[in-house]
Amino acid sequence: MTALLDAYERLLRAIAALEKAVGVFLIAVIVVPITIQVFTRYVFDRPIVWVEEVATYAFIWGAFLGAALGHKTRRHIRIETFVSRLGPRGTAAMRIAAEALILLLCWLLATTAWTVMGVEARSRSIALPVDIPRMWFYSVPLFVGTVSIAIASVYFLLREAQALAKGGGGPAAGGRSIA
Repeated sequence: MTALLDAYERLLRAIAALEKAVGVFLIAVIVVPITIQVFTRYVFDRPIVWVEEVATYAFIWGAFLGAALGHKTRRHIRIETFVSRLGPRGTAAMRIAAEALILLLCWLLATTAWTVMGVEARSRSIALPVDIPRMWFYSVPLFVGTVSIAIASVYFLLREAQALAKGGGGPAAGGRSIA
């Protein structure tokens, strides 16, 4: 079981590295065109109309990928005042419950996003020079982000279950980040 979880962790590290690289690219997609937009607006008095839409879409993708990366690296806010007093087995049990809740919420969000994709596929981008369905900027990032979070939650849940079976939590369990 440990070898399988170690392989799973390597997969999650690769996904996290990809999310990080895409996130850096998306920040560049936000900063560079907006800088050019400011220049063209004030120097040539001719703003580029599609820049704000591209920046908005890049921001949306970045938010969902950033949330997924934050979950993998355990960078989201946690308050462990109560959980830390439960002891190793209680802490592991609470982390299992938390990951199970995250999985349930991810399933609900992903299925809703999947349903909404059909509706958003009929709507197109407004100012972009190419005609792209809006689902690629709203439902798809939500779906990708929640699936990525769910994949990490399954890993954390399995690690915690393994730690609980061995007699408690600890650094090898859900307190450890992926990347």
